[in-house]
Amino acid sequence: MLQGIENIVFDLGGVMIDLDRARCVEEFHKIGFTEIDDLIDSYHPKGFLGRLERGDVTNDDFYDYVRRSAGRDIADDEIRRAFTSFLAGIPRYKLQMVRTQRERGFRTYALSNINDVVFPFVRDVLFTQEGLQLDDYFEKAYLSYEMHALKPSPEIYRKMIEESGMRPEATLFIDDNAENLHTAQELGFHVYMPRPREDFRFLFDDGPNR
Repeated sequence: MLQGIENIVFDLGGVMIDLDRARCVEEFHKIGFTEIDDLIDSYHPKGFLGRLERGDVTNDDFYDYVRRSAGRDIADDEIRRAFTSFLAGIPRYKLQMVRTQRERGFRTYALSNINDVVFPFVRDVLFTQEGLQLDDYFEKAYLSYEMHALKPSPEIYRKMIEESGMRPEATLFIDDNAENLHTAQELGFHVYMPRPREDFRFLFDDGPNR
């Protein structure tokens, strides 16, 4: 799998980060935002949430949208807590796995559809459990809300290629969505789609086999 590979690109949610959609929906319902059922998706953000993850609207715009939809005053922190409940955590072995690949000489990156409401929690909590920082795991994290583009649009991949200088034919892209992988393959990337909560260390010959 790694013959000829120089770069490894990891998706965050569903690949590095375990997700709990049911818990997130429940937490939003508790604060009166029932529209979340139609917006939140493990693969493709929809409606106003899609605009948030593409960086077309601000966090404050989203908080106001939730308050209008719920018809009540809700503190920003309550909304943020409900949203971050979607993120169930990162198994520590996955953090160690990424560090190991960097130590072996691979250039590691993240490419994620994500928003600025939850990303600080990802950066400051989930990726610090070993006492390290996000930059210790990835040379660069490419985030949809900063790039103003969403997977599976080819635009976000091309921006990553241009900025990083990576060659798709020398890059392994790991994502849990078939559409995202299809676009990547069309651009020349090697791809792998893990199952939910799969231990895919076998890809790197430093963990259990399938």
